[in-house]
Amino acid sequence: MSLIEANQTIWEMLVRYISVDQDMGKGRKGQTVKIIDFDNIENNEFLVANQFKVQGYSENIIPDIIVFINGLPISVIECKSPTITDPIAEGIEQILRYSNRRFPETHEGAEKLFWYNQLNVVSCGDDARVASVSAMYEHYLSWKDPYPFSVKDISEQLNLQQVLLKGIFDKHNLLDIIKNFIIFEKSNNKTVKKVCRYQQFRAVHKTIQRLKAEEKKKDRSGVIWHTQGSGKSLTMVFLAGKIRRDPELKSYKLVFLLDRTQLETQLKTTFSNCGDETIYRARNSNHFKELLKTDHSDLIIGMIHKFGKDGFSTTEEINPSEKILVFIDEAHRTQYGTLGTSLNLALPNAPKIAFTGTPLIKTQQTTNEFGSYIDRYTIEQAVEDGATVRIMYEGRESNTKVTGDSLDKLFDIYFEDKSPEVKDKIKQTYGKELAVLEAPKRIEMICADILQHYRTKIQPNGFKAQIVTASRRAAVLYKNTLDALNAPESAVIISGKHNDDPFYKDYTDESKHKELIDRFKKPMEKDQLSILIVKDMLITGFDAPVEQVMYLDRKLTDHTLLQAVARVNRTAENKKCGYIVDYYGLSDYLHDALKDFSSNDVKGALIPIKEELPRLEKRHFIVMQYFKGIDRKNKEACIQILENEEKRQNFMSDFKKFLSSMEIIMPDKAAAPYIPDMKWLGEIAIRARNRYRDPMLEVKGCGEKVRKLINDHVYSSGIDVKVPPIDLLSPNFKKHIDSIKSKRAQASEIEHAIKHHITIHLQEDPEYYSSLSERLKQIIDKLHENWEQMVLELFDFKESMELNRGNEAQSLGLSTTEFAFYNIIVSETTPKNSVKELTVPQKKEYAEITTLVVNILKEATLIVDFFNKEYELKKVRRDIKRLFQETSFSDLIADNKHLIDRIVDLSKKHFNG
Repeated sequence: MSLIEANQTIWEMLVRYISVDQDMGKGRKGQTVKIIDFDNIENNEFLVANQFKVQGYSENIIPDIIVFINGLPISVIECKSPTITDPIAEGIEQILRYSNRRFPETHEGAEKLFWYNQLNVVSCGDDARVASVSAMYEHYLSWKDPYPFSVKDISEQLNLQQVLLKGIFDKHNLLDIIKNFIIFEKSNNKTVKKVCRYQQFRAVHKTIQRLKAEEKKKDRSGVIWHTQGSGKSLTMVFLAGKIRRDPELKSYKLVFLLDRTQLETQLKTTFSNCGDETIYRARNSNHFKELLKTDHSDLIIGMIHKFGKDGFSTTEEINPSEKILVFIDEAHRTQYGTLGTSLNLALPNAPKIAFTGTPLIKTQQTTNEFGSYIDRYTIEQAVEDGATVRIMYEGRESNTKVTGDSLDKLFDIYFEDKSPEVKDKIKQTYGKELAVLEAPKRIEMICADILQHYRTKIQPNGFKAQIVTASRRAAVLYKNTLDALNAPESAVIISGKHNDDPFYKDYTDESKHKELIDRFKKPMEKDQLSILIVKDMLITGFDAPVEQVMYLDRKLTDHTLLQAVARVNRTAENKKCGYIVDYYGLSDYLHDALKDFSSNDVKGALIPIKEELPRLEKRHFIVMQYFKGIDRKNKEACIQILENEEKRQNFMSDFKKFLSSMEIIMPDKAAAPYIPDMKWLGEIAIRARNRYRDPMLEVKGCGEKVRKLINDHVYSSGIDVKVPPIDLLSPNFKKHIDSIKSKRAQASEIEHAIKHHITIHLQEDPEYYSSLSERLKQIIDKLHENWEQMVLELFDFKESMELNRGNEAQSLGLSTTEFAFYNIIVSETTPKNSVKELTVPQKKEYAEITTLVVNILKEATLIVDFFNKEYELKKVRRDIKRLFQETSFSDLIADNKHLIDRIVDLSKKHFNG
């Protein structure tokens, strides 16, 4: 099985239990085995282990913390220092390595540990993030509410780590999450494991509480507003699953009124894991009535429109039972009018739980059809949490907008060659605004601008685009114009009508729509379909993280506007924000378009791109302060500023923030004044990376267009960013050092080359290379700022490092591999200060026992997959232990097991394939 397949199989065994045959004295019968007892929490054993060593394929891994329930490792917590540049990213990288998800073919981790994993956590003191075993960087999010606890229950000195620990690792909450708030979904032909976010966990519990505590229908009803892109649909799924497992509510009929089919798939997936749940999908209005009339505790899915004018009459009662719960997706569409009236009359006593991705308008907040808010998760909160990205608004409508006084002028421009009579006919047939919006000249002008914007700002980072037009005809005209301009591949998705003109025929086939949508959602490297052109379709309920920009050329208001712009707010790797590029003139009516909403509810919905400029200016100032008072032409002095590791980490953190703002604004001319400094800072970072051999100074995590500018500049200055720093043992190392003018810089280069060499070879011979590290420190301390002498001694030290190792091994009659084992055995059996005092006979005995130990290991490791065969490992350990018992120094071995562990660990480095 793959990791995710094994993980899903084990999760199903945990939550659904397993059955085994057992003879309890009355013949063999099936017995239910609860691996975790979810009903009696204290009937489980909870254990937290620090620095727990796990055997991997090629080497051991040692996660910082593992949480066990009944002996199963259900959570890995990786802790990083908050002083490093990007501790959360480093922690996630570690978990990806441990779970063998970075480079699966290398088997670098201990994948089996994660078969049982339900949650992964990365923490750095004051911050913490959580995600599932299938998550990547962008999926790790904070847990900001310890519900049902209050933040006052935790500490006055509150931080996100404490909130996460209280909110997730309270025993009751942890088991609840494992049982009720995990789902496995198919996405792009692969299975993805999803774990709830804190607002989903909170909303589900608050809803259950309301359903149980209140008596009146209205009081039991309510609205869950979770902003677009924050997992609202999954909240519905989690709530339904939780209800089905609740003794008090599980007998209720659940009715889902949806306006799209995607949620139906999610529900079916969840309930297949909840037991024998049958899901009924209403085929039509009559079938819907039949399903609703029964008192069965089943689950019914129906499309919202079946309660409309073509569905139930507004005077018909279907089922008066109080044991019906109605869930309504995108509730603002059904709150008033015939749909709401029909629903109330059909199911007069059924509480209604409304889900919406957009806020209620002000008047509805007190008078709406569903009661008060149960839970709110705003646009601003989602962006702050990283659940969605910011949406930047950019007006490009100076010559195209059809609002205000511009419309008459544009009409005259685009139809100047027409006679007054023809102009009047156009106005009567299409209306002045639509005529302008469909004018070929205007569309050609906009398409040229779209291509320039897309090719310079969006395409370099591998993202895609959507164009929203005012009419079906305009959509097709956009497609034709883009094709004529040799644009990246585009497609039109519009609805069809009876007796449609052949002009639309190629774009209304629903079977083709599905294929195009699937293609568009794929990453650019897998499918080059880059631009979707629509009128009404796909501007709501469409989820494609690869979409970064929406080019808007039609009027949208209220909920439709908020839903449309949210198409670009989904998170993806290296996606700093989403863009709305406006050609219609949205800014002229934005206030009116959103005036019915509370200002707090729509805060952060659209951020003018010019608001990023002050942030850019501030971030530029902060990062340039590291070099205040330093001659920028003296690059060596600038590199020396970053000699301190903590300072390097702080610099890189601030530099990346500056690059993030540059990524958002470029290639806008407002970014131009900062480009020279951006290139220069990038060069200093790369030169410092080479000097200090510090991978944290890699210019990564920024957009491709920013990275290319920096790399091109650095390359022109004589550095190839793809070539690593020169190796310490390279025959050209001396020549490289001589090319450096400053003695201080020479000393620094040699010092850090030696440090790097020791680091990468440390696992080959831990004792020898640790001693080199101590010797290096002594030289640096002794010759503090005596750069000329330091260069001489460091070079002598460099020349002797590997030579001495070989000579020492040879003098003992050992290979360098055997010498590494010799050093460990001597270290573990001899006081540190006495190693040099060993006599010749003692050294001879150590060498002989080392040879015997290595021979045992060489022979054993010829066995296929030796390190994963516990029986063979035990045999080898036993044989080595017997050897030590026959030595003269057996009484000096304080811990046989520790010594043998170190020997086996070292053998993985030398003899594992």
